[in-house]
Amino acid sequence: MTIASSRPIPGTDADWHDRREAFDLIRRLENAIAACKDAPPYLPRPSDEEEEDYNPVVENTGPRQRACLLQWQAWDNPTVVEILTAQKRLALIE
Repeated sequence: MTIASSRPIPGTDADWHDRREAFDLIRRLENAIAACKDAPPYLPRPSDEEEEDYNPVVENTGPRQRACLLQWQAWDNPTVVEILTAQKRLALIE
């Protein structure tokens, strides 16, 4: 009886492609986390002076949502988890 593995055989072209994609995902995650730190917490809203309870700002949740989505994608990728474990950087996806 054989057990099918979802991971490619080490050293094959598929393995190298999988690792390149994993490192690309890690880089995008790092950039998204950096964008969260640089992004303003609130953004100005277009003025609509007819409203009585006008709120001039809106919460900027876009950067945090992108980072959270990438963290979920990283958790779902066993190669990313393996790489970050080896680098002792699992805090990126926790």
